Parts: sequence; C-alpha cells; structure tokens
Amino acid sequence: MGQRKGLSVWNVGDKEYYKLYDTVIVIAEHLDDGSTRIRLNNGGWKTNHTKNCMNDFLRRFGFKVYQKDFKWYVRGRELPFEFETDMVYFTAHPNNESFVIGRFIEEPYKPSNWNDAFVYGQYQQIMK
Repeated sequence: MGQRKGLSVWNVGDKEYYKLYDTVIVIAEHLDDGSTRIRLNNGGWKTNHTKNCMNDFLRRFGFKVYQKDFKWYVRGRELPFEFETDMVYFTAHPNNESFVIGRFIEEPYKPSNWNDAFVYGQYQQIMK
C-alpha cells in the first residue's frame, strides 16, 4: 500500500489519527485490554477515496467500510451496521486471534469551536 493522496497518519500516545485533507477521518485509541476504540468520520465526503483511506486503517481488524444503494456500512465478521451519519464510534474487541465489533453509536454532532472541531474530526487549520 502506497501513500494515498491527501492522507497523513500520526500517533500521539495510545491514539492513532488519519487525516484526509482537512478532515480527521479516523481516530483510534488502543486500550490496555487489546481492544481499540474507533471513530470514523467522513466529514460529509462520501467518496471512494475516503472509504479507501478508512479501509487502509480498518484492514488490520478485518473490518471494512462499503457502500450499497448509496448507504455506507461497516462490516466486521458479524453482521454489518449502517453508517448513516457523518460519524460513527465502535470498539474492536480481540476474539480468537481476530476482532469483532462491539457496541457502536452514530453521532450527528456538529462542532461549535476550534477545539471541539479538532476533537471530533472537522479540523481545519487556521493561520493568524
């Protein structure tokens, strides 16, 4: 896998970030029990490029974001769930040398300030 256009990846402590242009599309927090909390955010950009970048990250868990009939889904080993809003949160739990998707929530959150925007993935750098 080569570097994808507009994608930057970095780690801070136990967190991993995938930023595609001005949107943080993946935040992953690796927990001590071997599970990983994952937040996916398409930022309203429901493109193949966004899905491919998310799937680069999700591949290690055996998960995938895909589209069917104009709707986005996240699939693991179990049944897929629909990804209707811009953002979804779930946990990847280790299970017999693979992973399963734990509880998930969708979040229609719209940030109101710079700090909230960064935390929730709508980060757009502003120079003053």
